Amino acid sequence: MKFTTVIAIVPDDLEDTAIAVAQHAGATGVTILSGKGIGGQAKKTFFGLIFEGSQSVLLMVVGTHLATPILKALHEILVDGDGSRGLAFSVPIEHLTGIDTRQVARFEEYMRREDT
Repeated sequence: MKFTTVIAIVPDDLEDTAIAVAQHAGATGVTILSGKGIGGQAKKTFFGLIFEGSQSVLLMVVGTHLATPILKALHEILVDGDGSRGLAFSVPIEHLTGIDTRQVARFEEYMRREDT
């Protein structure tokens, strides 16, 4: 089985929704990192204080065939007209270690049942 990493960078207020959407599309596990970003536009200030929005970085190792459905599902909540509230992308994995092969077997069995 080939694997891909799906990475989503979302505002903290969308974290739970993004995780639920990704899991519904097939992601079985998510690693969550905290971060803050600097966009291409000037930072907003309030009485001389700079506002930097907190973000969550979601990392998911999934079967390659699930990357596109997960990205499409995330697109639905991240893109609104001309604006975007985050981004998501995938990176193919060439080598992987540490994954529980029993989990892979259970996942493959689950996918076979879904196809019938």
